[in-house]
Amino acid sequence: MARPPCGNGIAPQEPLEPIARSRSDAAEAAAQVPGAAAVLLEALRYRGKSARQLGLSTKLWCADFMNMVLRKAGGKGTHSRAARSFLDFGKRLDGPRVGAIAIMWRKGPNNGHVGVVRGTDGRGNPIVVSGNHGNAVRQSTYPKGKVLAYVMPPQYVLDDMAKAAKAAALAKEEAPLR
Repeated sequence: MARPPCGNGIAPQEPLEPIARSRSDAAEAAAQVPGAAAVLLEALRYRGKSARQLGLSTKLWCADFMNMVLRKAGGKGTHSRAARSFLDFGKRLDGPRVGAIAIMWRKGPNNGHVGVVRGTDGRGNPIVVSGNHGNAVRQSTYPKGKVLAYVMPPQYVLDDMAKAAKAAALAKEEAPLR
């Protein structure tokens, strides 16, 4: 149902993917796409950490971080240190989605940057959690014109993450209370 126009005759528009204001908001938005919540929440766990603190290479480590996030969430990544290796990883999306992987352009034919979409700002620019942003894992807004692609991990990766999450939840239930 369309919203009525404002006094100026223009109907108000809301962003397609507003930024999640908290971890629980981010999880709720990401839950709309199976597996996305695990990727986003895993990435958020490491905000502020450096490559050294995460046990990763300290040179050009955004793809290393993305692969680590996917692995820790119970899935598999590209096993490549190149950000652009994620261009062929999973299903391409027509725009940003919370929990999707954003691959961005950087100077040079093979350069790039990669991270997980947390939301968008009011102008459609993706808000991304990524490694190697100012030598740490950070959340930042990137110009939408720099995005080469948005991808959702392949279904088998999402299925592996769901199995890992279920196993962790069952183990937690069965653990004796202390």
